[in-house]
Amino acid sequence: MDPSATAYTIEDRLEISPYSAEIPLERLRLGIDNLRYDVLISPEFVKLSDQVILQMIIRHARASKPLMTIPKENRHREISLFRDLCRKLMTEAVNRAKTLREVQIDYLCQVSIVKLLLERVNHRIDAAFQHFKSVVRKQEVSRRSESHLKLREEVREITRRRNMITREVCAELFSCFNESRKDVDELRALNFGEEWLLPGAFFDNPILYTAFHPEDFFMMTHYVLLGHRGEDALQYHAIRTVLGTFFSSLLAGEQTMAEAQARAYDYHNHGSPESSTYDTIAGRLMKSPENMDTLFNYPETYQLLGEKRKSGAPRDECNALRTKARVQKKLARRLYKTLSREAFLPGILAAYEIEEAVKACCPPLMPQDVLRYAAYPKAQKNVARKIARFKSYSEKPPSMKDLKRTAGRIRWMSRGKRRLRMIRFLSDFARYHRDLSNSNLYRETADCINLLEEKKDLRLSRENHTLYEFILPREQKEKKRPVINHAVLKADVRGSTEIIGEMKEKGMNPATNFSLNFFEPINHLITVFSAEKVFVEGDAVILSVFEHEGDAERWYGVARACGLAANILLVVKRLNHKNRKNSLPRLDLGLGISFSPTAPTFFYDGENPIMISPAINEADILSRCDHPLRRRFSNAHRPFNLYVYQLDTTKLTGAELFSSPVLRYNVMGIELSADGFDKLFDEIYLKRVETVIPEIRKTPLILYTGKFPTASGNYQRIIIREEDVYLVSPEDLSPLRPTGRKYYEVCTQPALYDYIKIAEKQDKTHR
Repeated sequence: MDPSATAYTIEDRLEISPYSAEIPLERLRLGIDNLRYDVLISPEFVKLSDQVILQMIIRHARASKPLMTIPKENRHREISLFRDLCRKLMTEAVNRAKTLREVQIDYLCQVSIVKLLLERVNHRIDAAFQHFKSVVRKQEVSRRSESHLKLREEVREITRRRNMITREVCAELFSCFNESRKDVDELRALNFGEEWLLPGAFFDNPILYTAFHPEDFFMMTHYVLLGHRGEDALQYHAIRTVLGTFFSSLLAGEQTMAEAQARAYDYHNHGSPESSTYDTIAGRLMKSPENMDTLFNYPETYQLLGEKRKSGAPRDECNALRTKARVQKKLARRLYKTLSREAFLPGILAAYEIEEAVKACCPPLMPQDVLRYAAYPKAQKNVARKIARFKSYSEKPPSMKDLKRTAGRIRWMSRGKRRLRMIRFLSDFARYHRDLSNSNLYRETADCINLLEEKKDLRLSRENHTLYEFILPREQKEKKRPVINHAVLKADVRGSTEIIGEMKEKGMNPATNFSLNFFEPINHLITVFSAEKVFVEGDAVILSVFEHEGDAERWYGVARACGLAANILLVVKRLNHKNRKNSLPRLDLGLGISFSPTAPTFFYDGENPIMISPAINEADILSRCDHPLRRRFSNAHRPFNLYVYQLDTTKLTGAELFSSPVLRYNVMGIELSADGFDKLFDEIYLKRVETVIPEIRKTPLILYTGKFPTASGNYQRIIIREEDVYLVSPEDLSPLRPTGRKYYEVCTQPALYDYIKIAEKQDKTHR
């Protein structure tokens, strides 16, 4: 999420990047207690969440029929509705963040929903267990049979599994939440840019569902057996310090190894992970499992090298992989020696060999006891004494055979397998280090959020404008929303007089030609892009896209006008292809798009509104095509459809040919005003691309590209070309020099879209 994240190159070969996750809220308004942010989550969503969570609890508790007296719902329908409401709530939050130009509102919504769900899980767990106990009491009162004893024992067993049930419910619930969250990520990216998205694994984090530090069985299931107590064999903080020292040495170089150790020691004993240099560099690098593979996973690189050789890959590619594998192996050996010297290696090896022994011996032993026995001979006597004590009162004490067999496997493990275990451990440790850090960050942020429910608190916060409401559209009070700005699109037919004359000479009907090839295609597209007709005449049409106050979902006025214009051209091009086969005249358009940051003025002719706006005049100018340029370019093959020049007025003598010092060639082109281009930057995330595409033009191109949502919910890409307005001579229109002004064309060339598509695919593959 950090746009300033820097990549580091290790050993001149391996590139790694620090992992970053931040949830800034400091620009938001504090609530009524002046300490936290007041939030209201949709009451409809809360009610549905309670129903879904309760059904999940009953299912994961595996309760018998007498306990399941809660009415059953259609599980699949409820979960589908839950996902849909999640998606709608987050979409509304993104739209509101866009409205206020504040991405922190989106972060606030995501964390608030997660906090709400975790609180509701705990609340519903309490309610479900209270329900189970009530059923048992009713059985005891109404019956004398022994059935209530079995029921009581079942409830006791369910209570013992409470933590496990909670985790299973949370895992299923947050799987639905994360699916919905990922669905909204595309909307977030096109509004704010991908660099401002929370990392994908942030909420896909099992540690969120645990209280305090996770217990041993949880760690074995999701990560690797690490501990937080001083006596634990693989103590998390100690390993983090050792790995931090190693990573610092990689960044600083061999000569500053002692300094790196001192920094790591100072961090471990005095510093905090959020403020120390150690954590901001080495610690962030350690949070990425991908970095661990990049630095140390030489077996995987050698395997890839073998596959490349078999497929006949170029020698340079194979040599690069071979060199990479050698560097990885060198680093793995260094770290192997470091972990051996610090006495962590036996525990790391044992962590992946104790699964069978844990099943046989736990309980009464703890997994950490099994790990110590298998890894460290000095600890075996203490574990043996503990087993001896269990034999005095346990019906089935642990077997020493399982422990000795595990210790033997570790003792005789080959060096190659030991390194493989170390590499696997590094990846598992990085995932845990990342998830634990993200969990701490979430909890710190969630503590700053106050989920309001009391009516008096809601009224007080709302009246003081400190309440952030994330509710569904149907829960909002309907009110008329005024127009705040608008985009205007004018489409003008080139040479309409000549077309009409030509068709009449051939005995054809020009009215039907214009209707079928111009007006009807536009009518089909208007609703898709939320446009409205302003004015229609024989050879031109003026359309407008309005933006309304508080309706951020439709605040894509310029983007949708650009998309509408591009689609009009594409439809007309297809119809021209058909007309050519039928010997009908070709229609050429010129389109202009302007933007006004204010509402238009409306007059009424009876019931018919008449719109007055300076944007209409500007769109009319942008859609024009000057005759001198049209004659000059008529037979020339040019890569684009729009060119704008400025006459050198100091050399004008006979100015009768030119109605304006600015000349335009606009045939099947779309010009976007400078104000409209600036507004487009506010509407969507535009990526700047400076490139050369030889099949289009051999000189560099400056393009801007992004996606926007249509009214139907689909996403459409637009590409804008930026060019200099050149000063030209009035005699022969030869270019003299750039004026410093720019003009912008909405491009429709398929080759441009193919290039952008391939470039983005390659960029994603590289990342």
